[in-house]
Amino acid sequence: MKLKKAVIGIFLLVTIPMFSQSINGVVTATDGTPIPNAHIDILNSDQGTITNTKGVFVLPLREKLFRIVISKLGYTTRTMTIIPDQISQGVEVVLEKTTTSLEEIVITAQKREQTIIETPLAVSSLSGKKVNEMRAWDFTTLNGVVPNYTYHELGVGFQQVQVIRGVQVFSENPAVATYIDGVNSIDILANGVQLSEIERIEVLRGPQGTLFGRNAMGGVVNVLTKKPTNKTSGFAEVNLGNRNTQRYVVGIKTPIIKNTLFLGVDGMYTSKHGFLRNDTSQTLLQNTAIDGHRVGDEESFYTNLFLKWLPGTKFSATFNIKQQMDISDASAFFTTVSDEKIALANPDKIYLNRIGEHKRNLVNTSLALKFYGSDFTVSSISAYQRVGLEFKDIESGGFYASFDGKKIGAPLDPQQVFSQEIRIDSKENGSPIQYTMGVYGFTQQAFSPASNFATEDPVNLPGGYIIMKNEQDNFGIAAFGQASYSMTEKIKMTGGIRYDFEKRKSAYNTLGDLLFVGETIIENNPLVKKEGEFSAISPKVALSYIPGKEMTLYASYTKGFRAGGINGLNVPEIDKETYDPEYSDNYEVGYKARLVNKKIYVSATSFLINWKDLQFSNLVAPLTFAIENVGDARSMGIELEASAIPVKGWQLDVSLGYNDTEYQDFLLRRIDPVTFVEIEEQLEGNRLSNAPKTTLFIASQYTFPINRKNLTLRGEFRNIGTYYTDIQNTLEQENYSLFNARLSYESNELDIAVWGQNLFDKRYIAYGTPDTSFGRSTNMAAPGSIGITCRYKF
Repeated sequence: MKLKKAVIGIFLLVTIPMFSQSINGVVTATDGTPIPNAHIDILNSDQGTITNTKGVFVLPLREKLFRIVISKLGYTTRTMTIIPDQISQGVEVVLEKTTTSLEEIVITAQKREQTIIETPLAVSSLSGKKVNEMRAWDFTTLNGVVPNYTYHELGVGFQQVQVIRGVQVFSENPAVATYIDGVNSIDILANGVQLSEIERIEVLRGPQGTLFGRNAMGGVVNVLTKKPTNKTSGFAEVNLGNRNTQRYVVGIKTPIIKNTLFLGVDGMYTSKHGFLRNDTSQTLLQNTAIDGHRVGDEESFYTNLFLKWLPGTKFSATFNIKQQMDISDASAFFTTVSDEKIALANPDKIYLNRIGEHKRNLVNTSLALKFYGSDFTVSSISAYQRVGLEFKDIESGGFYASFDGKKIGAPLDPQQVFSQEIRIDSKENGSPIQYTMGVYGFTQQAFSPASNFATEDPVNLPGGYIIMKNEQDNFGIAAFGQASYSMTEKIKMTGGIRYDFEKRKSAYNTLGDLLFVGETIIENNPLVKKEGEFSAISPKVALSYIPGKEMTLYASYTKGFRAGGINGLNVPEIDKETYDPEYSDNYEVGYKARLVNKKIYVSATSFLINWKDLQFSNLVAPLTFAIENVGDARSMGIELEASAIPVKGWQLDVSLGYNDTEYQDFLLRRIDPVTFVEIEEQLEGNRLSNAPKTTLFIASQYTFPINRKNLTLRGEFRNIGTYYTDIQNTLEQENYSLFNARLSYESNELDIAVWGQNLFDKRYIAYGTPDTSFGRSTNMAAPGSIGITCRYKF
């Protein structure tokens, strides 16, 4: 050991004069063995390198203090502060095995890279390795893993409700913002993405309006995929499971011009059979041709391409395009059962007169430009998002289809979003003040699927269709800033503010205004056009106490908002044509630490949220639903996340959430659908819908080293506490538990894993009607699954 250190020291002394304009170092294991192909990246920059076969690396010389992050698969990630004036003997980095200590987690929750411990907010971070170990193919896998987080699919993955701390949505504008590689999914139709080649998933709990703006009232799910580097690497992966589950993934990352131009591309195909069987004996038409037909088949195609250009140390450009196409005969409109008792008694049955089709085509394109000055970085993120949707024979009290003006079942005009953010970030150069400030803007051409369709009317219009049409044209701009000031070495103050302004235009019709008979469109009345303007100010303040690098205590206040809008249907009262923004006040106290020689990580949070002017889809006139601001709510609770390595090779992970919620000042007024008389319903004191009282996740994983290869056994337990899916608190999902397991063999070239999800085949409600005043419906979660994964790496 001493001889190895002496050799390394001599090597650094000899090579330093050769790199007078560089900083060089070496990365070794705890026994002194050099670690090749370790990544060394300068935080908050695109600069980095890889160690050679002797563990040696070289970085360009910087005049001021900066931080680097060192990572290598199988070893714990570590950060290090570099002060050029004090580096005379080179940099020596020692990495421990992941089987002996917990890694240092680096996140971008405040739009800059920093460690999770020094970030004064509640955030869960899952590395790409952890995502693979959990077999996390979609966001439902995060239920319980993230405290007080649930993800509810409405039949297919791209129709969903995300809930954090009880804060959720009853319209197309999400209350939890989802970012994929820096691009915001403004509408819920753009969510439900496939998770492939994940670098990291961050879930920020609580309002994040100051930096992330609109629709981040409940929090943010920030997904980052792997980028190409100077090392050529690739893989091919095959996943096979029951219900004819198939998932094939391939990818390659390589430098086209070393240190300058990089390419990364991966693609995926997935398919699985539905678990439902159609029973027409209880349907109106009793169509025997589809009796016993399998329902719920899904197919998905996904591609992801990165092109990164580094012409020097002062500038970088990254182009990314993602496309995902989903095909299914499953949709929230018709895979529901009207009585949850029938659904739970017969969880594999569905009762349909027709079996429809549902397709989505999602494209995300972005260009990120960065200019690096001596004391600051200027970033520009330009993005274009396109969502296409088509459906037909969708059953929900009638039969519905998409319509393009010429053909029934043809794709709707796509939703399109253009967005631009320009940001200036200070560099971490030893200054006590660090800041982020910028401007953001977007334009959106959109529609509401709930009021954009063709429906049959065999009684009044035989062979014809009633056309419901809705067009939206939205525009928004924002200015934001956040700064932190280190008052002392141990006390830091953070403050921020954001101003958002949105202008919305909507054109829509009402029942009978537009008909389609034969090949002819009959317009009885023109579209009604409305517009509205909305604005909000979102402040934030936090105080942190940092007794050491491995511990932080903080207290914070943040204000969240979700934009108002225009109802896409003709409503009887002028004041119901638009609805106001929602607001929330969030108070939070937290503690984070790595303890016992980095063998234990603990994060504990307590919070209180006051939610004002809830937006809710309400029956305001016969056959007319419109979004209204209906009441207030309160959510409070605690969250705990902990990881530990009790002995070498054994890791334990625990997440616990407790959430006490209730509606306040909530007297719901609506029209009775039978008598057409206004009725009142007192909901004050009810628990928030889709908000479990508790969430619990426990994972135990043991790794056995075998001849420089690893055999890993993993078990998971998650429990979701009792909750109601509806605001009336009548449609109840009782407390349920799920068990998962995985056995994997890992080598440098080949990984093989066998896995099981929901091993005891627990059946429960995945989603239920949020309002049961006029009826109830439920979607059942899929039964258990088992399978095998093989991954070849090169």
